[in-house]
Amino acid sequence: MQVIIFGPNPIEITFKMKIFFCSILLFSAFLTKAQVGIGTTNPQATLDVREVNPATPNAAAGIAIPQVTVLPSSGNRAGQLIYLTTTNLYYFYDGSSWNSLITQVSTVGDVKYGYQSVDHTGWILLNGRLKSTLTASQQAKATLLGIGANLPNIADKSIVGVSGTKALNTSNGNASVTINQNQLPNVTLTTSNDGAHTHNSGVSTGYFLLTGSTSILNAASDTANTSTSGSHSHTTSSINGNVTQQSLNIQNPYLALNGFIYLGM
Repeated sequence: MQVIIFGPNPIEITFKMKIFFCSILLFSAFLTKAQVGIGTTNPQATLDVREVNPATPNAAAGIAIPQVTVLPSSGNRAGQLIYLTTTNLYYFYDGSSWNSLITQVSTVGDVKYGYQSVDHTGWILLNGRLKSTLTASQQAKATLLGIGANLPNIADKSIVGVSGTKALNTSNGNASVTINQNQLPNVTLTTSNDGAHTHNSGVSTGYFLLTGSTSILNAASDTANTSTSGSHSHTTSSINGNVTQQSLNIQNPYLALNGFIYLGM
């Protein structure tokens, strides 16, 4: 292979030659070995990048993805990855369009319902456990949110908006209620005191009352009646039939899910 480098400066020619031959050597390494390791002599992938001090990494640890301020109008190849600085998100090209690697960015204090049953990716299960069971970072964030020694327990609770009678991070209420007497309608159960009726005074035996020649009361057959509007009162029975009072279930139809708060990792 003949190589010709044009240049008026011998030093520049020498430098270019060094760069060229280094490139040839690097390219040859790629050809002779299918796997390349950075930070390791035993690569386990086509390109295997390792941190030399994983327990004490410095600011140079990791891989810096190319940063852009706008998304390219198209992608050269599916799987291409960039970092968009205006949204602080990674984007990948799927062959026809750019897509964010994270569809939703969570903020400390966000609350959600989910089918998950344990903590996951910074989301902490609200099950009333001690705050001290969390990481130091999560404990600090929980304290800033006003959470005390225990996490809130969302079991059998619905979330309502904060109001003048409902302070932030407080819980109250019941799923059933017992109605007191002073909560019943103010209704008096009576009849009219002059309802049409007759009162039987009973039957006398062995006595006769005479006025002149007229018999007022005959023990064998006569009865005495009051007028149809005679004064009287009626006694009503208990409004609930004297049965034991039961609590009312005010639980709405529901779908039971677990509740989580985002406290980060």
